[in-house]
Amino acid sequence: MESQSRETKSLPDVCILYARRDARRQAKTLAELVSRNWSVWWDGKLDAGDYRREIHRQISLAGCVVPIWSALAEFSDVLHDELSLAEKLGTPILPLRIQEVAAPLGFGNRQTTDAIGWTGEDASADALEHVDRISRILEARKTGVVRKTDLMLGNGLRLPSLFFSVSSYETRLSPGSAVDALNLFEAQTVLLSAYDFDPARTPPRGLLPAVKEMRSRGATVLLDSGNYEKARLSDRKWTLKKYHEALARVPHDAAFCFDEVNPPANPRMAIADLLKGIERDRRNTKQPIIPVVHLPRDRTGNYKTETAAAFMKEVARETRPPLLAIPERELGPGILERATAMRKIRETLNGLYFYQPVHILGTGNPVSIALLAAAGADTFDGLEWCRYVADGETKTLHHFQHYEFFRWQDAIALSAVTRKAAVDPEARYSARAVFHNLEFYTRWMEGLRLALQDGKQLVEFMTELLPKKTMTLARQALPGVL
Repeated sequence: MESQSRETKSLPDVCILYARRDARRQAKTLAELVSRNWSVWWDGKLDAGDYRREIHRQISLAGCVVPIWSALAEFSDVLHDELSLAEKLGTPILPLRIQEVAAPLGFGNRQTTDAIGWTGEDASADALEHVDRISRILEARKTGVVRKTDLMLGNGLRLPSLFFSVSSYETRLSPGSAVDALNLFEAQTVLLSAYDFDPARTPPRGLLPAVKEMRSRGATVLLDSGNYEKARLSDRKWTLKKYHEALARVPHDAAFCFDEVNPPANPRMAIADLLKGIERDRRNTKQPIIPVVHLPRDRTGNYKTETAAAFMKEVARETRPPLLAIPERELGPGILERATAMRKIRETLNGLYFYQPVHILGTGNPVSIALLAAAGADTFDGLEWCRYVADGETKTLHHFQHYEFFRWQDAIALSAVTRKAAVDPEARYSARAVFHNLEFYTRWMEGLRLALQDGKQLVEFMTELLPKKTMTLARQALPGVL
């Protein structure tokens, strides 16, 4: 399979696959017809490894794949592999048959446009009919990107989801105690820091077995790069090499890339560096790598938030990751600005032919989660569950030592662990408080998921969460959403 390549720099609408020796002219003419309204990518020099990888990338991005059925295509292993990839990704396959041949094995049930005998010398009626069909499919896909309610990561997630973060930096629980508490509560989403598994820091002997238990019971575990702790503790001893060692040692379902917090100001250079880092980290784990986008700063030190949407779209195009992450603080100085920025990111990402889930790093405040989820974010992580205490009535956070004011709420908790801890005279204060928080966040996220399924329910949910004047400001920040 080969052709002269007309590669588009924009998102490819159509990827044409064909057998070079008996369908080249037809492919060229078809590309010319389609390119009047859509961007077209031709497969080029399939024999070379670099081109094979490029075709895989283009198929993963395309709005549809158009294979040309010909005598030489029927038994092409290469074409079969590419079609299998498109099928796996859910990319529409729209075959055009130019000879009286069968489709490659496994693809005979596809609706096919017959242009038997078409030589490609002109625009036949059959070819034009196929171009119209391609346009109808693409138009439907352009308006058909919808929010996901689940994500196939680990054993599967319901969206939106909050990952309970574990860290050795400024929390009420050590990493070992936090993991034990999460296991006892049977938390389903957890974020661990690779930093806390550094042998030089002498992690508790039971920490790794506890993480293995966590995954064996079905929890989804994300592994962070450890750069958060490195920055907060000014620890220059934490290195990329140590992170890669942790990737090999710590069980996880996905891992964040070893991120560069001060990227180049030039967007092309920043994207190139990030993609290089992702490929580097991928070689050290069998699990998916989650890109972390960091934004450049202006001369005053503020993040260039206006660059986030285009930056993230390009990274999504190049990598199509299960999650695409950005720190909350880089979306703007205030929560309303952050929600507005997230909305722009979501609208931009929805210009792709696939739904790209977004993860917001460092977001555990209920109000922030709700606003950013309404704006289009999908997953979050935060340490608030082991730093503060939540009031289940007002959905607000308070000082950890204020748990006694809200202890009464645990009598009606759905979790038996939370109910038992609240009345157990042997339970430590910190244990009671964190089980209270885990109960709150688990039930509250269930309510948020339900609210996001319907615009009216979302407005009611946010109206209950926010004071009246605050809700007015939220509506102004997210017009058409609230």
